[in-house]
Amino acid sequence: MHRSRKALLVALVILGALPSLACSTCRLFPGLAAPATPTPTPPPPLPAREATPTPTPTPEAAGGATATPAASNPCAGLSGALEVQVLAGPAEAVGLEPFAVGSVPFAVSSEAPYTVSGNGSIAYDQTLTEEWGTYQVTMDMAFAVSGTCQGESDPGTLQLQIEASGSQLVEVKAQEFHGTYPWEGSFTFNLSFPIEEGATVEGEGWAFVLHVQ
Repeated sequence: MHRSRKALLVALVILGALPSLACSTCRLFPGLAAPATPTPTPPPPLPAREATPTPTPTPEAAGGATATPAASNPCAGLSGALEVQVLAGPAEAVGLEPFAVGSVPFAVSSEAPYTVSGNGSIAYDQTLTEEWGTYQVTMDMAFAVSGTCQGESDPGTLQLQIEASGSQLVEVKAQEFHGTYPWEGSFTFNLSFPIEEGATVEGEGWAFVLHVQ
């Protein structure tokens, strides 16, 4: 009986001492006093988003219209020839071929102011032979062309100055008669031609016909 009381007393002492033992343990290991509150771990950073480039708008022509290239000038690099016809008056009088015919090539510069230049010559030699004798006409003429080409209007215009100079000789032989009749001189023609194949400018005893290439 005595032993039973002693055991009971010892048990009560141990039970009474448990709270203080628990508090001293809390002071030594505070992390065991209460369940630890977990510290939130921040989520890993999201990968950086790359900026999407914005296309730069291309400016349009005023009014949204597409520029139209300028039309080429008909004068640029134009070339051709002037057909020259000059009346040989003394030849016509006796029934020979009346006109001396030749060609004067010309060219236009490829850039403004589109100047024109060219030169050429014609030669004529016709002889009438009869029982009484001979009648011969010769002619040599040189031509120099200068001027400008104007392509603003359609079909364009050639404004030309033509300098002509030369000589003519009529020689008549009839039995004992021998006569010569020379002539020489120069002329200036200021002419305007539309740029068209076959355009013709003529006057008394002369004509110029345009041939374009």
